[in-house]
This record gives sequence, structure tokens and C-alpha cells, in this order.
Amino acid sequence: MPNITEESAHSVTVEEPADTVFDLVADVDQHRRIFPTVLHTVRTEEDGNTDRLQRWSWVRPLDSIRSWSARRELDRPAGRITLGHENPTGPLAEVSGEWAFVPVAENTTRIELRHAYTFDGSAGGADTVRMLDRGAEEQLAHLKHFVEAKDDIDELEVSYEAQLVIDEPIGDIYDYFYDADRWNERIPHCLSASAKEEAPNLQVVVMDVQVPSGALHTTKQARVCVPGEKIIWRQLEGLPPLDDMLYGYMLFEQTPEGVLVRTGQTELLKRNGVAKRGWTVAEAKEHVAEVRGGRNLDSLKSAQDYLRRAHA
Repeated sequence: MPNITEESAHSVTVEEPADTVFDLVADVDQHRRIFPTVLHTVRTEEDGNTDRLQRWSWVRPLDSIRSWSARRELDRPAGRITLGHENPTGPLAEVSGEWAFVPVAENTTRIELRHAYTFDGSAGGADTVRMLDRGAEEQLAHLKHFVEAKDDIDELEVSYEAQLVIDEPIGDIYDYFYDADRWNERIPHCLSASAKEEAPNLQVVVMDVQVPSGALHTTKQARVCVPGEKIIWRQLEGLPPLDDMLYGYMLFEQTPEGVLVRTGQTELLKRNGVAKRGWTVAEAKEHVAEVRGGRNLDSLKSAQDYLRRAHA
């Protein structure tokens, strides 16, 4: 069956200078803030105006995690970022794309996103391209929202971290948090948990927990796991009532004193949720960091206590 190439183009207009929007897309550290299905993006190579990215994203229609790598050419004076995907998986044979940031007024930019997809002529190939094309359109919508709401987002975001040195083998500590299927045996408030892992170390975890009020709460999160090193996660469903977005990490580092485990997260608060509680934004952020940061520390202590008992 011969390959077919299809091209697509989408655009939106935003009230922000072109250089500002270019910089947001160029900065991989912004991708999780902008795009709600992105789990993790890293720059694996950089040479002048060329770099190489690897990105992990949750694919909503498939309820699974996919990873891709691409090389980018960043041309800031021309307002263009071009990318070519490396080794795309079937039914795709080639994928290339281009972001263009076109000034249409002093503080107004038209963002254009173009793709070319080469794929086999099967029905599955056409379905995959349609799914990716819908995803590109959604990316633009999310970017527009982020750009035009950035001041609000900056104000309503809160990040915090808890850490603990645990004097146990690093592999055992990592496995405690990696083995989601066993959380109901280990974590007191976890009633059940199951992990779907279609590719090694890429998990979609559904968990039932009992919240302090006694109510049952179901959550879903996607996780990128690097054995013995880190777990990067994003909550997909069952967000806390105060949140519009929630994502975080666990990092494991061997030190002379033991394993330093750091767990941190970022929440985007809802302004109306903050107002309903009669808080200022600053008070809400302080509350969230104290209460949920405390729970994160409790989870580290639970791992420490469990492993001490297991190794006694």
C-alpha cells in the first residue's frame, strides 16, 4: 500500500507581541504549563539555534502515554520554529511541523501551526492523522488561552516541595512509589489503585482514596518513570476542587547520609474557588502549600516506616 502525505494548517490570533509568544513555545520548561496533556519535555541536545527534544504526552482518545523526539530549528528573527520528528511509529512514516509567529499589529500576533504527515494508506493511518490534526488545533487553543491569561496564571500558580532522607536502598524506595498496584497495601488512605502500563515505565494510574471528610475520591494520573531516578506525573481526572491543573515529580538521589527523596508539585488554583472560601490568593497558596505539602511529607514518612518494617 503506497504512502500518502497530507498537510494541515491552523492559526489563531493573540493579543501579545510575536517575540513573547515565540519565546514561550521555544522554552521547553513552559510546555507543561501551556499544554494540559504534556507530562514532561526535555532538551536532550542543543547547538546554537538547533536543539533536540523528547516529549511525553497523554493521548486522551487512547488513554495512553506516547513519547516522541524531534529536532528543532529556532529562527527568532524570522519568527519560525521548524521541527522534524525522529523515527515516528507506524502507521506514520514521517512527521514535520512549523510554528510561525506573524506580527499583525504592535501587540497582536497570528500564530500559525502547520504539519505534514506521511503515512500508509490504511484506515488506521488516516484515523491517526485526523487525531493528530485535532491535537494540533487544540494546542493552538491552549496556547492562546495561556498567552492571554498569563498574568492570572502567574498569580494563581503555587509550587511547593517536601523532602526526606531515607536510609534504605534507593531501588526499594523507588519501587515503593512505582508499584501503584500495591498502594492499597501500603498507603493508609488508598482504598484501591491500578496501573496500566502499555510501554515500560509509562503508567496511567487510577486510584480510589478516602479524603479527610470520609468521602471516596477517584483520581487518574499519568506518570513517566525513570527507574531509581525520578517519577514525573500529571493528574488527569479527579482534580481537587480548588484546582484547574495539578502536576508534580519525585526525585531520588543517593547521598552519604541516605537517599534524598524530593517530592514537589504545582497547582493552578481557581480564582472563583479561592473567593468562595473567603481567602486572598496569597492565603490560598499558603494553605495549599502547608496542607498538601504536609501530606507529601507524610507519604515519604510512610515509605520510610514501611521499608524499615520490611527490613527489620
